[in-house]
Amino acid sequence: SGARANRRAMGGSDDEMREAVADEGAKAEAEDQPMMDADSDSDDEDRRPRRTDGDSEPSPPRQRTPPRERSPRRDEPKKEKNPRKNPPMEMIIGAEDAAFLVGTGGKTKDKVARVAGARLDLLDADDGKHRLEIFGKDENRRKAKQYVQWVLRQRVGPITVDTSGPRRDDLSIVSVPLDCVAYVMGKNGIVLRNIEEEYGTLMFFGKPTSGAEEGVEKLMILGSRRSRRGAELKVMSAVEHKRKGFFVDEKKELRRRLEQVGDGEGDGWGYDVFPFHDDEFSYALGAQGSTRKKLAAASGCILEYIGDVAVMAGNRDERRRCWDYLNWLLKQRKGALSVDPKGRDDVLELPVPSGKAGRLSGKGGNVLRSIEKETSTFCFLTDHRAAADGESRDELMLIFGQDKRDRYKAMDLMEDAMEGKYQPKGGGGGDRGGRGGGGGNRRSDACHDFSVGKCTRGDKCRFSHDVGGGGGRGGRSDRDASPRR
Repeated sequence: SGARANRRAMGGSDDEMREAVADEGAKAEAEDQPMMDADSDSDDEDRRPRRTDGDSEPSPPRQRTPPRERSPRRDEPKKEKNPRKNPPMEMIIGAEDAAFLVGTGGKTKDKVARVAGARLDLLDADDGKHRLEIFGKDENRRKAKQYVQWVLRQRVGPITVDTSGPRRDDLSIVSVPLDCVAYVMGKNGIVLRNIEEEYGTLMFFGKPTSGAEEGVEKLMILGSRRSRRGAELKVMSAVEHKRKGFFVDEKKELRRRLEQVGDGEGDGWGYDVFPFHDDEFSYALGAQGSTRKKLAAASGCILEYIGDVAVMAGNRDERRRCWDYLNWLLKQRKGALSVDPKGRDDVLELPVPSGKAGRLSGKGGNVLRSIEKETSTFCFLTDHRAAADGESRDELMLIFGQDKRDRYKAMDLMEDAMEGKYQPKGGGGGDRGGRGGGGGNRRSDACHDFSVGKCTRGDKCRFSHDVGGGGGRGGRSDRDASPRR
């Protein structure tokens, strides 16, 4: 069951888990200096210049104006107390609980502290027990204490989460079919732990006091709105892979809208659904998910594939970038891609001199893939040759990404690559073809001229014209329209 899997996943040997974290202390908050009182005793003489010429009498000193008490401005924010100055919230726990909480290498305790936004110090107490001190703001300390109680509860039985009151702003709940629980957990909980690490969440199977369903276990996901949505989609992807049709219907639409705490607040946060056709899924996934991860990093958007659909979550700009990048990726399967970068704020243009494209791409695309991975960008050559100065360009590399610094770094590395001064890291990446924008099935012997629409050899060409790695269609006109949810 999920409860037993929770206990196996969170455990560890006593020798590995008994180290306590040293108290880092806290810096004292600087306080305002009191103003000097006009009548305070002082041995200093009046330092105003005195007249010494003739018999003139020195002018009497002027009376000092009494200091006025400063009135606070209405718009002046009230200084917040240093959370570490507050007395810590304390818990006394036994040796076994302390070892369980610390986890292997202190990972469990650090994870609880990170998700709760608090600081946890574990100290020795009397009678072989340990004192857990929790520092932070009141809300963060309360969350941390609750998280610790839930983590320790996994040692002895199922966790009950009170969901009868107002919805918690740090909790999302995902239904997992009973026959998928072990798959979602992984051996010794490794899959769940990896999801926690990737998105910065705390996850466990529990029993809510309301909304119970037959045939499913409830997976509790704790964290921020963004981290919870990423972990939720990742779990949905695993479940849909194990039991096709649980979350996605035959029309390639989600069976239920995603409605967790934080959705529908009118601040632009949301999600879009991008349906795949034919064999586009494996092409857009890449080897070990490398293409999907790259598109997510470049756009700054959460991107997960659930069955035959891609779900993009984030603000409007993040989702718009991700939609465009994925659409362009799939369109390249047909060959050359024409993209006009005019008016976009997420792109740099790099002219590629004749004969340099091969060196920039590298063997099997390893150079370009390595640069993309190193700089969190999405890059490809385009045949859109309308330059700003009216001159034509043989080829133009477009460097897309959310971060301006990453785009310029990618441009610098590409210039080095064209001069033969760049070495791919980790052997580069073979997830896509050398011309950019492909997927895991891209062939390394594809015809370069055909990919840019220049091959005139036809059937006599000794290179493959199957640049899509398995045929299929490119992007559709409906994908150029606004995303659908």
